[in-house]
Amino acid sequence: MSLVVVGTDTEVGKTVVSAVVLARYARRRRLAYWKPLATGADGDTDTGLVRRWVGHRVEVLEEAYLYDPPVSPHLAARLASRPIDPELILGKLVQHALDDPRRNLVVEGIGGLHVPITDQGYLLSHLLQDMHLPCLLVARSGLGTINHTLLSLEALRKRKLELAGVVMVGPRDKENKAAIEKYGDVKVTAELEWLPRLGRASIERAARKFDTRGRLKRYFEA
Repeated sequence: MSLVVVGTDTEVGKTVVSAVVLARYARRRRLAYWKPLATGADGDTDTGLVRRWVGHRVEVLEEAYLYDPPVSPHLAARLASRPIDPELILGKLVQHALDDPRRNLVVEGIGGLHVPITDQGYLLSHLLQDMHLPCLLVARSGLGTINHTLLSLEALRKRKLELAGVVMVGPRDKENKAAIEKYGDVKVTAELEWLPRLGRASIERAARKFDTRGRLKRYFEA
């Protein structure tokens, strides 16, 4: 099995969480990272960062679509005159599975759940439905996270997407955690404080403390 790392918004820590998940479970299973859609290619790409942090442990696959401006994918595609074809992404997902049936993927989403992918109204949440993969939701720990996380959980459930867990990123906030668990009817899988120096060593250290109860283990066993 594989899973998708999604977020309540952009810049919530999806890439760091993806790297930590990979480092945590790479000892158990052959893993690969894939971010099918990415914008902001004129800076450090998420794929490049993950390759730098955990490329010694896992395979890092190239994006299906990569655009220069750091904007929503539907707008980036329009500006580049290179529209996104969801069927191409889904086809590559199948091909990645066929290339190595014993390998699990950690797929990273882009932006929040309802970010538009095409001008025709196809959203990331539609792509997640078509992928049929469980979703690990990444949320901020601070002010505003209760609303954003509850809305995201509602969106996942409305589309009948399997929730693998919730990861809160940032300074620990027991009240926000308790509220999300109570009103979202969910258990927070892990809390990950911001790493002061992102790199291979800090990702490895974070992985040793991440998901200590092994709640995500089942997604990397078959």
